[in-house]
Amino acid sequence: MSPKRAAISFTGGKDCTLALCLTKEAGHDAVLLVTFVPKNFTSFKAHSLQLIQLQSKALGLPHVLIEIGEEGKTYLECYRDKIVGLKIEYNLDLFVTGDILNVCDNFMAKATLDIIELSCPLWAIDRRKLLDSLFTRQFELLITCASIKKLGGDEQLASKFVGARLTREFMKEMLEPNEKDVDMGGELGEFHTMVLQVPSLYNGHRINYDGRQKIEGEYMFLEFEDLRLVQA
Repeated sequence: MSPKRAAISFTGGKDCTLALCLTKEAGHDAVLLVTFVPKNFTSFKAHSLQLIQLQSKALGLPHVLIEIGEEGKTYLECYRDKIVGLKIEYNLDLFVTGDILNVCDNFMAKATLDIIELSCPLWAIDRRKLLDSLFTRQFELLITCASIKKLGGDEQLASKFVGARLTREFMKEMLEPNEKDVDMGGELGEFHTMVLQVPSLYNGHRINYDGRQKIEGEYMFLEFEDLRLVQA
């Protein structure tokens, strides 16, 4: 099979970064990171744009921010227009996502239909297998956001998530005891992660940070006060 030029739908979290890793391991050429944001976007609670930009530098891949929301067009139409433009500009063969569940009515399948091949290497993956894949590859994972509501309305429990590292120990101590109520991959929005380091991907770098917990509405998240790319 010939290598394909791939763009990765990228938020800097565990799933899209693992999808990038698997795409490279399959022999394809990852050439671009793409983050879709709403028009007039200011910030994500879970996924710091500044952190994503540092990840882009560590990965040695260009990153583009694509605003979605044009008057007179649906979100789907906007996505399709932007994906057509990306395919032409970067000579793409493949569009990769870290999607695991059909939580948005197969949105990306519709957005790429008849435009570009869609790859979802994590689709329907068992969560224990997902986490084991991350731990085996030595992903350093920071939990950046949690839904207090989806953690049973327990603010104290959420505080044990936000700012913690997602490790085998965290899985055993925090995720397995709550497995009946919390998806172990956070796929229903219970928690979100950002990747601070991956030995096979980050070219000898890692991301250091300072931050503090903050609450807005149902969400507790890590507000970064300093982010820096350093030698691992």
